Amino acid sequence: MSVNFLNTDQEKLARRKTVIFAALFTFIVGGIAFAGAAASYRSVQHGTSVFAEFIRLPGIRDARKFVFGDELPAIAGIALSGEDKNPDILTVLLLGIGGAGHDGANLTDTIIIASINTKDHRVNMLSIPRDTAFPNGRGGYEKINAVHAWEERDHPGEGAVRTAKIFSDFFGISIDHVVRVDFNGFAKLVDALGGVTIDVERSFTDTSYPAADDKYQTISFKKGVQTMDGETALQYARSRHGSNGEGSDFARAKRQQLVIVAIREKLLSLNTLADPTKLAKLYQVVSNHLQSDMSPWEAFNLAPIATDINKDEIQQHVLTDAPDGELVPANINGSFLLFPKGGDWTRIKSLAQNPFNDDIHTPVADIPKVEVKNGTFKTGMAFQIANRLGLEGYSAESIGNASSRQYERTVIFDLTNGSKVQELVKLKEFLNADVSLTAATTSPQNPQLRSVFAQANTIETIASTDTDFLVILGESSYSLMQPTQATNYVSTTTNP
Repeated sequence: MSVNFLNTDQEKLARRKTVIFAALFTFIVGGIAFAGAAASYRSVQHGTSVFAEFIRLPGIRDARKFVFGDELPAIAGIALSGEDKNPDILTVLLLGIGGAGHDGANLTDTIIIASINTKDHRVNMLSIPRDTAFPNGRGGYEKINAVHAWEERDHPGEGAVRTAKIFSDFFGISIDHVVRVDFNGFAKLVDALGGVTIDVERSFTDTSYPAADDKYQTISFKKGVQTMDGETALQYARSRHGSNGEGSDFARAKRQQLVIVAIREKLLSLNTLADPTKLAKLYQVVSNHLQSDMSPWEAFNLAPIATDINKDEIQQHVLTDAPDGELVPANINGSFLLFPKGGDWTRIKSLAQNPFNDDIHTPVADIPKVEVKNGTFKTGMAFQIANRLGLEGYSAESIGNASSRQYERTVIFDLTNGSKVQELVKLKEFLNADVSLTAATTSPQNPQLRSVFAQANTIETIASTDTDFLVILGESSYSLMQPTQATNYVSTTTNP
């Protein structure tokens, strides 16, 4: 029996393996080199890091998604694509809800569209008040904070991403990611960071802040820089009955933006964004209170972008019903809603679509101011029509009853000396009114006090010095009292 120690078949197999391994090694090294070159080019074009662009390359991204997960498959593709998508703008929808244990647990008390310019390292945060009227697709409106509640009810676990898709379609923007956190998760995040430092702009006290067992407690904040733990920061962000001008949803939205900026600053001060281990621990802290389309890996990938942003480059904008704001309040069928002025969404959508266009963020032009008085015995007529005028682009400064209540025709007194003819013509047509040629007179004792001579030799005083038109309602405007807007929304009463 002989043994062939020079087994040619074995030798050929070994050579073949060597060649295959060498080719595979060369392919891998070449691929990495090519991917590195491509990532370097993209980083220069976009002003981002090479690593950030490397993991965004198609093949690398697919492999990363396979290992670390991806969006919920049923609703993938929130973002717009093609020419509609600016590659330098990353848009994240931030939603805040009460969560378990709170009335209206899935109503969004916080809605912020955060736009990040990855090339210029700028951020714009646009807060949308929860009472904003949102078209419900059935010819009526609902409060925008109910959109998520409906979606979460119908699609448990997918409310956030489905809300992002709805907002993306409505506002005409590309929403890349969405993050939703509840109150408890927010407080835990702040505590995990060791608290946050906030410069309180003005002192205020809220005597109606919700406490346990449907009761209330008093909270207060002093002006100045202070460090807040999770519960305190939550109170600061949630308070909506504060004194000193802090009792509105608009003031609350601004405070919420300040807290978000403070959280980012704390993350930077701890070098957390540069430490995946710390980020993983924070993610674990809030994981049970968080809903997002992002996997942990994608969340970590955003960290380098956040570190490149200067605090001075963070713009904050809140939609308001101020004279130079974008919204106007109206009471429709017993529901308080905020509509875009003149019923036109163009400006609000432009703010969302062009977050870094400073011209769009300038105050809107002064809108005509009216005072409305009821010249009939129809109860509530001045209130209802003042709401309607708000939707038509007028600001109803005050309402009341006229000295005479027997007007058949609505009458408009022009207090502008003919300087706002277009607005006057529109108002006349809308109200089916007559225009009085009577000029306003002033009191010798008080030149600021104006009045007009009206029907039946009555005198009507003008409440404000800057009122443009005085409207005395008559029977000719009765048709405007008919309901024109339907509402259908989830109860929006969370803990106040």
